[in-house]
Amino acid sequence: MIVDVHTHLPTHRTRIPKSEERVEHTMRSGTAVKLSNTIADYADAMKPVDRTLIFGIAPRPWQRDRSMIERARGFPAAMNYNDIAAEVARKFPKKVIGCMSLHPLDPQLDDEYDRCVGDLKLRGIKLGPNYQDFDPLGEAAFRLFARLERDGIPIIFHQGTSPMWDAPLEYAHPLKMDRVATCFPRLRIVMAHLGHPWQVDCISVVRKHKNVWADVSAQFYRPYSFWQGMRLFHEWGVTGKILFGSDWPVTLPQHNIDGLRGLAKFAKDHHLPSIPDNEIEGIINRDALDLLGLD
Repeated sequence: MIVDVHTHLPTHRTRIPKSEERVEHTMRSGTAVKLSNTIADYADAMKPVDRTLIFGIAPRPWQRDRSMIERARGFPAAMNYNDIAAEVARKFPKKVIGCMSLHPLDPQLDDEYDRCVGDLKLRGIKLGPNYQDFDPLGEAAFRLFARLERDGIPIIFHQGTSPMWDAPLEYAHPLKMDRVATCFPRLRIVMAHLGHPWQVDCISVVRKHKNVWADVSAQFYRPYSFWQGMRLFHEWGVTGKILFGSDWPVTLPQHNIDGLRGLAKFAKDHHLPSIPDNEIEGIINRDALDLLGLD
């Protein structure tokens, strides 16, 4: 079973007005990324995978009108990112698992948590401490982590670099997760993007903690960095702690699958050590739902 643990929300239910089409050029280092998309676009992109996790990213409470990725213009204004995740999950109940996003410093945090879990039936959470500008080792974050651990809700953390100028990189460094995992050993944590470009630090954390994994989303388009990170995970014996993810719409699931399987050719073409095929296929076909308690 192929599980994509890292997909973002579509921006529109159906038709996208010309005036609301948006293309972004910094996320993939100069390659255009179409950020405006529909639920149908999402469903089409997810055809190669069996299950998906979908989420938005909660805004900073002091900048509620600011979108962390792309504003969901094609949905009613009364719906927030959590409502949209729940709607997509309801539309594809056998495929999509909806996840919430919260901000630890939001005064309405507890009420929104209750609504997400109770009314919307969201089963995971996405946090981007750098995008959301909160310290993942702060008191407010720890209160949220304690509740998530108690309720058995897994977290997908953005990890690593970002082109957003006011997103503190220190909040997305993999070594921050070592302290979180030490304090909350039963909390299931996914560190996105192999922690790029700090893959070595990411390896150190996933190797140390039973309930911490990394995802491989959006790495293939920087092939040498991708190969280097994957080779390091292999040498340290922790490719079994890597989960499949795409980071849609930044990249497509099929492109990530092709990129993983293309590592052998990249290594051969550049006279580099390879990563065993069985480890690559293990990443693609890993049952992340079982590992994250979502099966």
